Amino acid sequence: MLARLFAQAANCEAEPELRPCGKCASCTAIARGVHPDVTWVMPQSEAVSRGLLSRADLESAPSRDIRVDEVRALSRRLALAAVRGRRKIALLVPADALNERAQNTLLKTLEEPPPATTFLLVTDQPDLLLATVRSRCTRVQIAPLPEQVVAELLIARGAPTDEARRRAAIADGSIGRALALDAKEVDRRRELVEAIEAAITAPDERGVLDLAETAGERDAAAHIASAVQAWTRDLLVAQAGGDTISMVSPISPMASPISPALAARASSVPPPALLSQATLCAEVIEALEQNGNGRLQIERLLLGMRELRGG
Repeated sequence: MLARLFAQAANCEAEPELRPCGKCASCTAIARGVHPDVTWVMPQSEAVSRGLLSRADLESAPSRDIRVDEVRALSRRLALAAVRGRRKIALLVPADALNERAQNTLLKTLEEPPPATTFLLVTDQPDLLLATVRSRCTRVQIAPLPEQVVAELLIARGAPTDEARRRAAIADGSIGRALALDAKEVDRRRELVEAIEAAITAPDERGVLDLAETAGERDAAAHIASAVQAWTRDLLVAQAGGDTISMVSPISPMASPISPALAARASSVPPPALLSQATLCAEVIEALEQNGNGRLQIERLLLGMRELRGG
């Protein structure tokens, strides 16, 4: 979102103090992704997830990499004069999808960029970029917004207060993610946490193994792990006397709580066990980011939680 706003501000047709206006021809073209001087570069998998590309158009599984040929095509395009804007913008999203060859190829253009050209490398894993690439960029660190700020922004955009607070709770401080969420996703997250609590407190391990079986794909496993992490955080905050607005929290008056029996049992877990659970969540999420097996990592997480609960 910030990268898109930067591109709009650089080419907006309004008076300088009003840029980006979001209404002129350049701003609307950039928002639609059709401005001739603003180029988006992303892996096929990202384009598919954004609805910009259909799997049916691909002969094989969509690539997760930005490849060297795509970087070369970008360099050729940027070498041309701007068509209608003041500045050419290249957005690489996510930049960590650049494989090593692609990064080395991009490096040549970064060292000697065409006139009036800005590269925006968007990533939440900057350490995956080569040191030589990072050294030629100005790093802008984007911190997560507080939940209350995200909720207020959603309310200002017309979301009901109840729904806005629940969406903000699972947006991880990102207004873009919060805008993309809907009430059904909030309900699904709550149902998932209830299923996890039921599995780890059951008399045997069958529920845990069944849940892990559904997490064969790393994306599904990451979804489960992030839900457990948010739930763990809510319980710790609540036990410390803080306020939490998460949709899975049994304490929050704005939430749709899980079943009272499971909520009471989860709330009585000793803080040291919850801290160990938080550490386990972080380890599992890190393992998944490093291509760990989804099913095995969720088994590790849920069985570890059972052990911490004395199961």
